[in-house]
Amino acid sequence: MSARSALTFPLTQKEARHSARLWFIGSPTHTLTEWRDLRCRAHCVGLPELLERAEAFNEAFSQELASIIAGVNHE
Repeated sequence: MSARSALTFPLTQKEARHSARLWFIGSPTHTLTEWRDLRCRAHCVGLPELLERAEAFNEAFSQELASIIAGVNHE
């Protein structure tokens, strides 16, 4: 992730990490990719810099998935 994304979209990254955790603790009715895209769209609707924000969301979501799979706890 670019340094700009990390500094510009901290709430987007936080929401992405939360979304990844929700998929694992719930009873998924969507694929992981569908869930990520739905949550990203819901978070980003009406916000500026949509493409950059979506990129930050996707990267943070992926990083959180890797942490979950590796057994790393960030809470």
